[in-house]
Amino acid sequence: MEELDLMTPKRLRPVLEREHRQWIQEVVAALEPAERPDAGAWARWNALRYLQTTFPARLDRERRLVEGVVPDLTDDQREILWALGELLDALRQQLDHLIGLCHRADQFSAVTGKILTALRHWCRAVEDNLGPLTIAVMPRQSREVLAQLDPEVSLV
Repeated sequence: MEELDLMTPKRLRPVLEREHRQWIQEVVAALEPAERPDAGAWARWNALRYLQTTFPARLDRERRLVEGVVPDLTDDQREILWALGELLDALRQQLDHLIGLCHRADQFSAVTGKILTALRHWCRAVEDNLGPLTIAVMPRQSREVLAQLDPEVSLV
């Protein structure tokens, strides 16, 4: 476990890039069985359950991390991150209203493809806008969220 030395500025970008790479891989792994040509309704149902339970919890933590550093961001950065966060949340909520989505492979692929694309944009925007910041100057709430996202970072 790497200890957070508050005397040595540690940039957020490497931590965010590692966590986002793992998150995207997790989402792809959850969706991949449902995207196979021979996938049935149960495979899509399992992927939808992931997107309706695990995915929003992670997105909420990421958004709390961003909210904690809002004062350090420009208006443009805040607007972009807000819009991408809202898009991801809206796409995820759309799943709740698409009755029988697990029975329609084409519609399932279209919706989940949009979610994955929006997630990649979100991750890139968070890395670009928060990456230059140092962990040491983050407010306590954001450092706590960061520790939840990356258990290897301990807050000493």
